[in-house]
Amino acid sequence: VQILYGRDDMRVAVEHGGGPAITSWMGKMGIHAEFVRGLRVTDGPSLEVATAVLAGLINKQLVSEMRSLGVNAVGVSGADGGLLCGRVTDPELGFVAGELKADASLIERLTDAGYVPVVSPIAVSSDRAGQLLNVNADSAAGALAVALGAQRLVFLTDVDGILNADGRLIKRVPLATGEELLHSGIVKGGMLPKLEACILAARAGVKAGIINGTSAGALPSWLEGSLPGTAVA
Repeated sequence: VQILYGRDDMRVAVEHGGGPAITSWMGKMGIHAEFVRGLRVTDGPSLEVATAVLAGLINKQLVSEMRSLGVNAVGVSGADGGLLCGRVTDPELGFVAGELKADASLIERLTDAGYVPVVSPIAVSSDRAGQLLNVNADSAAGALAVALGAQRLVFLTDVDGILNADGRLIKRVPLATGEELLHSGIVKGGMLPKLEACILAARAGVKAGIINGTSAGALPSWLEGSLPGTAVA
């Protein structure tokens, strides 16, 4: 983020997750973590933990760390300003937002004012007044990228990108075959919502990709137009 923030030709927004921290805190509280298709099943107690960890602990830690590096970061949740709105569409997942919609006006105001918004993936319900909903961070990032009319969307993860059945990097996923890859069984777990979000964004004209955020040269290479991971276009 520090690299991006230092460029005059870019305005940056950050969407973060925090799945491992949520699972850890759920374990401390005796709450079992369950996942379906890479998405966390969220009942009432799980939602309370997710909200506290994502919008509280993780968000503020990230903001503090970014500010210590000279980045003018400000933390918000998807519930603030109606950034993220959805409704429960899959009862099996519980309080998880489906049919996600994003209103990017707050993000635009913050970036116009020189801030880097750091957004936690908590949404408001469109059909249950006052109800908060958990959101997959990858899905939230895709929706926000589309709403912002972003030029680029990049996912920073701990692997090089999408791997094929032989464990080799898939450098490019054409939109024409993206859906087929989603249902092929090759892409699994947390990579599924990342690919879904990339497809959503790419259809809206956003350059989307997945890179290894633990590699020091990955993001600079991406900025120069050489995606050292998987591009979806």
